[in-house]
Amino acid sequence: MVTLNLRLIGDIILVVVGIIAIIFLALFLKKASGLVQSIQKIVDKNQDNLDDIITKLPNLVDQANILVENVNGLVSDPNLKMAISNANLAISNVSDITVDVKDTVNYFGESVVDTTDTFGEGIASINDYASLIMDVFDIVKSVISGR
Repeated sequence: MVTLNLRLIGDIILVVVGIIAIIFLALFLKKASGLVQSIQKIVDKNQDNLDDIITKLPNLVDQANILVENVNGLVSDPNLKMAISNANLAISNVSDITVDVKDTVNYFGESVVDTTDTFGEGIASINDYASLIMDVFDIVKSVISGR
């Protein structure tokens, strides 16, 4: 008869899990070591460029600070603020004028359509009057001819 000792089974499971963890740790360290070696090769290959960049960096930072100061000076200039305000006002005026022109063009178009309709009605009235006059002439002519 085989007796199961729970402590022995637990110890075996812990040993197996520990071995698997050590294997994963070894694989991770191997990949990390390869990555560090690749980075070291890149740094060694570009050592001169990195030195130049590090040497030029303080000058670039100083120039950037000067540029930021100039931009801050321009942005805080009251003349620039006034110019922007005037430009906004001009754009608003142009927008208002555009609306007025649009309304004027619409009114003109409606007036032309109304005038055309009125003219067409006038021509129809003239045709009606001409027809009536011709009828009167025909009646007068027939009255005169009939005597």
